Amino acid sequence: MKNRFPAGFVARGLKAFLALVFSAALAAGCGGEDSSTSAGTPNGNSLGAQAPQDPAPPPPEPPSPPRNQPVTSQSPGPQPPSSPAPNPVPDLRYRPGVFAPSDDFRHFCADPSSAFDSESRQGSSSHERHWLRSWSHETYLWYDEIEDVDPNDDEHATSRYFYLMKTEGTTSSGAQKDDHHFSRPTREYRKSAESGVSAGYGVRFAVIKASPPREVAVAWVEPGSPAATAGLARGARILEVDGTDVVNGADAAAINAGLFPSAVGEQHRFSVLDLGASAPRSVSMTSAEVTSSPVQHVKVIETASGKRVGYFLFNNHILTAEGQLASAVNSLREGGGIDDLVVDLRYNPGGRLFIASQLAFMIAGPTATDGKTFAKLAHNDKLPDVVLPFFSTTTAEEPLPSLGLNRVFVLTGDRTGGTPRTCSASESVINGLEGIDVEVIRVGSTTCGKPYGFYPADNCGTTYFTIQLQVQNDKDFGDYQAGFSPTCAVSGDDFDHGFGDPEEKLLKTALAYQADGACPSTEPEGRAAALRGTSEETLSSGSVLKPPPLEMEGTVIGR
Repeated sequence: MKNRFPAGFVARGLKAFLALVFSAALAAGCGGEDSSTSAGTPNGNSLGAQAPQDPAPPPPEPPSPPRNQPVTSQSPGPQPPSSPAPNPVPDLRYRPGVFAPSDDFRHFCADPSSAFDSESRQGSSSHERHWLRSWSHETYLWYDEIEDVDPNDDEHATSRYFYLMKTEGTTSSGAQKDDHHFSRPTREYRKSAESGVSAGYGVRFAVIKASPPREVAVAWVEPGSPAATAGLARGARILEVDGTDVVNGADAAAINAGLFPSAVGEQHRFSVLDLGASAPRSVSMTSAEVTSSPVQHVKVIETASGKRVGYFLFNNHILTAEGQLASAVNSLREGGGIDDLVVDLRYNPGGRLFIASQLAFMIAGPTATDGKTFAKLAHNDKLPDVVLPFFSTTTAEEPLPSLGLNRVFVLTGDRTGGTPRTCSASESVINGLEGIDVEVIRVGSTTCGKPYGFYPADNCGTTYFTIQLQVQNDKDFGDYQAGFSPTCAVSGDDFDHGFGDPEEKLLKTALAYQADGACPSTEPEGRAAALRGTSEETLSSGSVLKPPPLEMEGTVIGR
């Protein structure tokens, strides 16, 4: 059954229920991930011994959706379990196959002082595990495949018990059916997701080669960050950290400590070889709270045939992307507009689904999207489906600009050197546009393959993410667990050219297709064609980079 957002429901917003996050674990290992790096957070590509790997922080609860979207039903769509006042005396008896309402146990915490919610009260670890058990049974997409584990068994810490509340099934290829299960401290999650703030230098390092001779390059830099102030830019190589040789040095701990600071206020020295420079230079950076700027390098490229091709880098579907994307589109509309558009999603692991819907609308325009479904959210058999339209306004109900294009080029990336790859909400942009017959020409690598999503749930200071829905487009297609394969395959990443440089190999391939209507017969020349992520290496005790961490390549809906 399909439900569109009714007027009253839209006005109230989807504040809690439609806080949807698409993760690949920031599946197939792909959410939202911050572009600052830190050894103290899971998205830091630290050098040295393997550390526990959790996904990167996902985005926060979205704001209310616009109030002028088309609706076809007075039903508000799928509803979470009712939320009565918590039972003052929850029944902690375990009866296999019998599940009390999750709200009976919610906010009863082993340590209420560390909880984020003011309604939290004294409870026990058993209360927290009972809540996880019932909540998973109520909302998990494959709830009938979860092994029913006694929540009173203290052998399972709460954090580990959560990881038991998932299917152990595999796909036809033998991969884990659910590789997207994770949790995050609530305060950390909200801070990163709402404003894109995280600790670090504001730089994403790519460790191109982990074993000597090692190679560490700058993938991207946040404007106004310590890294930007130090003059770092894409392609710069890091040669020394605090006097330790990055290329051949043995002290991995020192390299890790400098590249990936664990706290704000750490100062470290670097020897840097800038792209195109003949000699290195020394810089110092002090870690700080850095705000992500998800949309960068907006420009128009004039081709030899006189065509105008727009380009911008889009790194994360966080809330602040809304205004930046609208500004980018308005900029591209100036001076006669553009004939084609290249959206660089190579590092975009996902985020808020309504941002993906807005971007798709701005690409296709009102005529192509009118009355069409951007995403249908298919739940388990306890909840009906919800239909998400193409959003044509901002969260402040201002009209969004649009380009009215019938095709778009999308640059897609792999996890080269531990950088995130195209996933989830980014894949929803592709799927949503293809659902209304906008041609999407993909250049780069196969995307992560995550048509699933979450409704983040907070309890006792932790926000939990468990797969609760599958996303389908206007043609009811959503089976892209193997990812979207590229139209023009281009391997690796090109750290020898800046973003928007027509000679950068992904963009060069897209421009060649734009000119000739076909993929080039060979990949663009360049040293970067040989670069591969360190996950393909056999790491020895002498390696300085752990395999790239799991990343939540995610998507959040609602507004």
